[in-house]
Amino acid sequence: MLRWRKVAGSLRVAWLIQAATLLLALPVAAQVRFGDFSNNLSGTVSLGFSEDSGNVAGSDHEWTLGGNAILSGSFYNPNFLSYNASVYLNQSRANSDYQSISDASGFDLSSTIFGGSRFPGSISYSKAFNSEGNYAVPGLANYVTHGNSSTFGVNWSASLPDAPSLTASFILGNSQYSVYGASDTGNNAFHSLNLHSGYQAAGFNMNANYTLGGGHSLIPEVVSGQQNTETNQTNSNYGFNLSHRFPFQGSVTAGINRSTWSTDYLGSTSTETVDLVNAFASAHPTEKLYCSASANYSDNLSGELVASVAGAGGGAAGLNTNQSSNSLDLLANANYTVSHDLQTSAFTEYRSQLFLGENYGVNSYGGSANYAHRVYDGNFNASLSITANRANQAGEDNLGISTNENYSSIMRGWRVNGSFGYAQNVQTLLITYMNSYFNYSGSTSRNWGKMRFSASAGASRTGLTDEPGTVSSTQSYDTTLGYGRFLTGTASYSRSTGQALETGAGLVTVPVPSPVLPSNLVSLYGGNGYSFSLSSTPIRGLIASASFAKSTSNTSTSGSASSNQNELINSLVQYQFRKLYFISGYSRLDQGFSDSGAPPEVVSSFYIGISRWFNFF
Repeated sequence: MLRWRKVAGSLRVAWLIQAATLLLALPVAAQVRFGDFSNNLSGTVSLGFSEDSGNVAGSDHEWTLGGNAILSGSFYNPNFLSYNASVYLNQSRANSDYQSISDASGFDLSSTIFGGSRFPGSISYSKAFNSEGNYAVPGLANYVTHGNSSTFGVNWSASLPDAPSLTASFILGNSQYSVYGASDTGNNAFHSLNLHSGYQAAGFNMNANYTLGGGHSLIPEVVSGQQNTETNQTNSNYGFNLSHRFPFQGSVTAGINRSTWSTDYLGSTSTETVDLVNAFASAHPTEKLYCSASANYSDNLSGELVASVAGAGGGAAGLNTNQSSNSLDLLANANYTVSHDLQTSAFTEYRSQLFLGENYGVNSYGGSANYAHRVYDGNFNASLSITANRANQAGEDNLGISTNENYSSIMRGWRVNGSFGYAQNVQTLLITYMNSYFNYSGSTSRNWGKMRFSASAGASRTGLTDEPGTVSSTQSYDTTLGYGRFLTGTASYSRSTGQALETGAGLVTVPVPSPVLPSNLVSLYGGNGYSFSLSSTPIRGLIASASFAKSTSNTSTSGSASSNQNELINSLVQYQFRKLYFISGYSRLDQGFSDSGAPPEVVSSFYIGISRWFNFF
């Protein structure tokens, strides 16, 4: 029986090879129309040999038949009904132009109906199997994952004369993945319903909106430092705003909004409701003068902090939100254009907050200037803002400043660009903290006939002035050297450190001041990475490329620390002859985490094959 299965398998492979060869030789068919249906079908058919190996999953080698097909068309008229369907099989390999290490298959379906009417709608669905993904790390190479995902969406709208418009959309999605080099898995699920309506009457523009959504995430243990780290959240939001024209080319806008968030993190639930009221007025009395004023009130400042954390995908349980809180911001601003090169502004602002049982208030006033001019055959622009702040509670005065400069020019054949930014001021989210940052970047490039060279560098740093351990920083450097189409080489280096929130999709930058977040919600990360690549197109239709990337990082969460590594090699050779593509490639991933308790996982893949593009009809 076993022998018969082997014979049957060999016959099956032989039949696939013969069928694929026959397809590659078939002529292109003409467009086909079926009654009121108008269709187009195109795609590629590929046949090749692949060999995969790894220290965890073992190794295998086989002949593979793959490709993709795209069917698009309409019924009666494209504005009445149109549709698009695409299917792909074994199309995501590190050794192909997709540059991944897994053979992915899946499909995408979409359709629109009544597109040319007042009641247009659409529906879409997509599904992916064994696709490659990433678990994000700010400023560093992402961890490589693989898994399945699906997304479903529906949209519909109505637009009738002299009646309120209505737009409705619903989206639902989920993904399940595992991280190479770790024995644990993660998943994400989300859903969202959105409604919007607009109406114009008596010179007023009115808009109303409603949103209902939620999500679930299971964070991999290698990132969270503990098992079964789950976050669940639900949210709803509805609001109304209206606007009307104002004399002197101005306008007035006002709105109200209510948001409700509920998060569950490690069995601890937090629920918040936030009511926001805002108003804005502007006027343009002269060509050079523009004035504006705004007012914003929140009845739950703590709830806004929860919303920002939950909105980023993190767990918000543990934030101190039991006490009442609120915030009020009043701002008046005037902009005046002195000349074509110089614009100035002046403002006064009052901010008041009740937070953690304490009342905080600050009166601010200041001005800014923006200057742009040609300098030494280049473009120079700069801005400077100075703010004087007086804290009502402590009676303390401080001075805030922010500045940005940029210069670009061509000097003796060199294209150069440089920028710099610096700021230090009382932050707006919580006026109890002073925030500071700086960033700079520079780049240069030049061509000598077919020879070309470019290089760039940049860095940034941000943190709270009086709070140690809140600093995040990044550095990056890269350079490119090439000679015509024959050879292009690139090299890059990056370094990043800071604080982040753990989410199902990766680590994200902390959205609120770190002292407000409990330590168990904050992850520390840091590391560096570098990469090299070479590519060439020596003759028409031939592409050859190779790349190497390596990064090392350290993460610490809830008292658990991990040293992580990621190394990826990719190479590709592709030649196109008419509609035939000859493809060969190799990929190798080496990824591991010391906290996983397992050795680094090494996965490699080699592929060689041929594919042909068809326009069937």
